[in-house]
Amino acid sequence: MRIRSKPRPGLTLIEVMLGLVIMLLALVAIGRLVDMGTDSANEGRLTARANRLAESKLAEVEAGAVPFDSSGGTFEPEEPSWSWSLETQQPGPANLYQVTVRVYREVSGRRFEVSLTQMILDPQAMGTAAQAEKPAAETEEETTGGTMP
Repeated sequence: MRIRSKPRPGLTLIEVMLGLVIMLLALVAIGRLVDMGTDSANEGRLTARANRLAESKLAEVEAGAVPFDSSGGTFEPEEPSWSWSLETQQPGPANLYQVTVRVYREVSGRRFEVSLTQMILDPQAMGTAAQAEKPAAETEEETTGGTMP
């Protein structure tokens, strides 16, 4: 005589509902992670672009193309959505300035800003090669330190 086991019934409604809830929670979490990754990628792209623009503006200030008393503006016509401002302080020695360039734009209703600071010599005060003078000719006695006894 054989003993028959009872056949197991299919999944119950509670098991199916529990499986669906777990799957939906996992999909929501994955979607949120994708959104966070996209936001981070956009912020990285904006930071890289703002750094390049700020370095460019600092180079213009260092070359004398932009004066120290400039208040700022936009990067027309290449980047009209980006703006810049310039702050200058003289912390100590003459003709040496601490220059801060801030580059910013509005992104999703908030201000995204990058600032770079650098010590720069005033390009108007720096000399040119034409202004250089040769030192006075030295005599042999001065270079050797005197005569030998």
